Amino acid sequence: MKVRLVAPPWGKPNLTKEAKEAIDILEENVWASASVDFYAKRQALAHAGKHAPKGMQQTLNSIIDRKFLDNGWEGNSGYYVKNTTWIRVTFRHQMSLGSDIIDALKVCKKEGIELAVILAANRDTLNVVSPNDAAALISFEKLHREILNLNGALDIPLLIGEMTPKSTASKIIDDALRKNRPRDITIPIEKRR
Repeated sequence: MKVRLVAPPWGKPNLTKEAKEAIDILEENVWASASVDFYAKRQALAHAGKHAPKGMQQTLNSIIDRKFLDNGWEGNSGYYVKNTTWIRVTFRHQMSLGSDIIDALKVCKKEGIELAVILAANRDTLNVVSPNDAAALISFEKLHREILNLNGALDIPLLIGEMTPKSTASKIIDDALRKNRPRDITIPIEKRR
C-alpha cells in the first residue's frame, strides 16, 4: 500500500524511524500479496460451491499483521507498537473511528508514545477492498474530516495517513478484484403448516 502522511492542524510531529519503517512495511507488496491470496481463496470456495468472501479486509489484515510481527513490532488486529511509535491500520466500520482516536490519545498521554499514526484507505480503495460496505468503513476522507474537527481539542503527536494500492497483481487478478461482488441473496423459506 502506498502511504501519504498528513499532519493535523495543531502541529507536525517528527517522523520517527519506526514510523518510516512502518510505511516501508506497508509499501512492500502488501496489496499484491493480499490480491493474490484473496483471489485464490475466493476462487477455491466458489469452485467448491461455498460462499466466497466479498471483502478482502481479512486478507489484508492477515498480511499486514504478519509483516509487522516479522519486523519486530508488537501487536495485532491493526494495532502495532515499536519503541515509542504506535500505528493503527484500519479497515473497520466508521463507528469505530472515535475509539481509534481515543486509543491514540491514551497511548500518547498515558504510555509515553512519542508518535501515533492512524492509517486508513481512501474511498476509491475501499470500493475495491469491500465493494458492498465501502460507504460504511473508515475512509481516509472521514478520518481527515474528523481530525480537522478536533483542532483545539487535541494536542497529541499524531499523523494520519491515506493508503492506496501501490503494487498490483496480474491483470487477471486486478480485473477480478474490480468486478462487482454482490451480496448473497437470502430467500426466505416458506412456513410449513
